[in-house]
Amino acid sequence: MCNCPNVHFYEVDFKLAGMQVVPSHKNCGDALNEDQNSKFEKELLKYWGFENKAR
Repeated sequence: MCNCPNVHFYEVDFKLAGMQVVPSHKNCGDALNEDQNSKFEKELLKYWGFENKAR
């Protein structure tokens, strides 16, 4: 798991882990931890314009 203090939206890359696509940090190459993953999902939804819609 990635332990980098700040992971920005543009620093996330996607890799295959078995049959799952896993978001990972470009600098260290490790998969994002739970907090980083939830923050990334929120930023992604905001960037795409879905921040006001319920999940």
